[in-house]
Parts: sequence; structure tokens; C-alpha cells
Amino acid sequence: MAAPVDTCVGHSLNYNQVEKLNNILSTPVEIQPPNNFPALSISPASLVKVVRQRLLKKNIKLRDIRLNGSAASFCLSEDREDIPKIQYNDIDLIFGVSIDCEDDFHVIKEEVLTSLLEFFPDKVTKTNISCPLLEETYVRTMVLVSNSQNQWSLISLGDQSNNISIELKFVHNIKRRFEFTVDSFQIILDSYFNFDQYTDQSPVAISQSFFPSVQAVSVYPDFEEAMDHLNNRLIHTAAPEEIRGGGLLKYCSLHVNGFQPANRDTMNRLEPYMCSRFFIDFPTTAIQYDKLWKYVLLRFLQKGEFRRCIEFLDMLYNVVSCQAKCLMGSERQKTISVIMYIRSMVFVPNIPFLPPHVHPGMISHSNNSRASFNSMPHRQSNSPRTSPPPTTAGYYPVQASQGYRKAVGGHWEISQPLTQVR
Repeated sequence: MAAPVDTCVGHSLNYNQVEKLNNILSTPVEIQPPNNFPALSISPASLVKVVRQRLLKKNIKLRDIRLNGSAASFCLSEDREDIPKIQYNDIDLIFGVSIDCEDDFHVIKEEVLTSLLEFFPDKVTKTNISCPLLEETYVRTMVLVSNSQNQWSLISLGDQSNNISIELKFVHNIKRRFEFTVDSFQIILDSYFNFDQYTDQSPVAISQSFFPSVQAVSVYPDFEEAMDHLNNRLIHTAAPEEIRGGGLLKYCSLHVNGFQPANRDTMNRLEPYMCSRFFIDFPTTAIQYDKLWKYVLLRFLQKGEFRRCIEFLDMLYNVVSCQAKCLMGSERQKTISVIMYIRSMVFVPNIPFLPPHVHPGMISHSNNSRASFNSMPHRQSNSPRTSPPPTTAGYYPVQASQGYRKAVGGHWEISQPLTQVR
């Protein structure tokens, strides 16, 4: 399949925007593994250069490299005291690649993992370190999507205690390229990386009189409208049923971060579609529980933002309660029980978690118990749980070769036999 042609209109970054970009790309991200492997300190710019060089040696064709999502939005946004600051949890880097067959994605995976060895301390012997060991130690998430409309893979580098991860996405083609207009921006990085060829320092040394010409685009059709939404912190999307998960969790997170609907009637009309797609992609309470706990852990709890976590869960509760029209009442109540259970655990570290064979969504509907998570006490504490209550969600046998697992909706994720998917 031929690679898609990008028809997005470009916008040149000013010095302040380039300076933000340079800070993101040159600041090292720390990855502290749980085992005896060395901690790594990797700047995104250094990693991109190593990966790009290795892929070219393997004859993987690169179209361009881009900064995507909330990190790109952070670079482009205005800094004003009257509006909330843009936050980002991941540094999302897109490598536009031309893929001849699915095996090319496995070549890319091997090269990315092997690239990590170049950031090991010099005293570490690297000869016996295999790709599976690197994968287990430094990879947070790995996904491969390959069908008629989407061909891309994702490798997320980071540890479970780290607030920032580096996400490398290798895209041949992708049908849906954004969730909301405020995260539809992409910054094309090729000129940035070529700039240091003309300087004596790396990472790039820039000044107001000497900085690279960098272009940004929006994959939403109207760049100016998307910028207006970004600078005024407005929420807008289209066809959320095309987004994995419906954009439901992101939608609630934007509300908590101070964003407001660009058109409230329009967003109210789209909320049922967000819920429908969410429950298609995460159909059981076990899967919903696993997804939701990991989301709040990485975005709120590890930052100590417990109150905002409660606000997020309350917003999600309200949307599901009112707009999940695709579910029968009993099924909707199971999901609400999951939300309320996680909410109750944010400030209650001493209440024992449920045994592995019991899932929170089952409790309020059991014929043998009248227990309900809605009635659990909310004691104040500054020490939230850092791991979810025991559940079998996230444990899968290997169902595909070469480290990938077939997941819901044609997606693939890494897996080990009876090992939790990161």
C-alpha cells in the first residue's frame, strides 16, 4: 500500500515556540528500571538521531519525523495568566515510514530496542543483553495495528513511576490522526535535526538571532480554528466513534484541566458516541478497570494530584451515568461501580484490595452480597495506592509470535505468558 500524501498547511514557529521545542527535545528523560539493569537518561533528540540512523541502515524509508499531541500543543500554545497551562504526559514522536510488509515493523522494533544499548553506561557489558530483556525492562507499552486502513506501531519507553515517557510511533498510514482539535498539531522536526549540522554544539544551540525554521501543521482541516481552540482552551472534536476509546477519558481530562466546550450542545450530542466507542473497545468491567486505573495512576496519582483525580472520576461518572445509552441499566451500573471503587481508593490506602478472583464491577450485582463500593468510606491520606487492586485484567497468554499480542479491535500489544501487560 502506498504511503499517504500529507496535504496539511504549514505554520512557521517563532523563537519562543522553537525554544519550548528545544527544551522538550534536549531535556533527558530518566528511566529507572525495577531490576538490576542500569537507569537510563535519554534526551528525545539523542534517541531520535540514533533510531533514525539505524533505520536508514536497515533500508527503512523515512518520510519525516514529527512531534505530536499534547507536547506539540504545549510548544504552540500562548502563555497567559488567565487560562490554564497546557500539560503533557508523553513526548509523542511520529516517524513517517514506508512499509513494504508487516515484517518491517518487527525490524523497527528490534532496532529501537537495540538503540537503547547506546545509552548504557560505558562500564556495563552489553554483549549478553538481548532484545527481550530490553523490552521487559525499559518498554512501558508496545502496540501494533495492521489492517486495511491503519498500519502503525507504537513503542513507549518509560517506567511505571515516571511521569514522562517517550513514545515512538511508526506510521505508514492511519485513518484517525487526532482526538480533539487541541491535540491535532504536529511539528515537523527534520529542519530542527538538520540545524545542528551548522552549529558546533549538540543539542541545538539557539538564540533569538539564530534558530531553525520549523513548521507546524494541524491534521484537523482548519489550522486557525484549531489554534483558536488551543489558545482559548476549548474542547471540540468530530466523529468520536472513529477514535479508539471514543476519546472519553481525554474528554473528561480536558474538563478537569480547565477546558470548556467550544459548543456545549454539540459536545452533549457527541457524548453518547464517545461512550459507545469506549464500551466497544473496552467491553468488560475487568478491561475497563485495568484501563481506568492505569490512566489515573499515570496522569494524576503519581503527580500527587489527588483532588484532580477525584474531579476526573466524578466527571466520568456523570458522563457515563447520563450518556451511556448504549448499555442496559445493569451493565451501566457495573461500570459505575468500577469508577466509584477506584474513586474510593484514591484516599483510602489502608483498605485491603479485593482478592484476584473478585472484580469490583461484580460486587454490587452479586446475589450473595449486599456490599457496594459506593458505600466505602473516604478517609483522607497523602499516601495513595501506587498499584491497582488485584485483578486478572492485563494478564494474557502469548497469542502471537515475536512479542506481540492480538488485542481488541485489531490492535496488538506486547505480552508474556502470565505476565502483566504494561
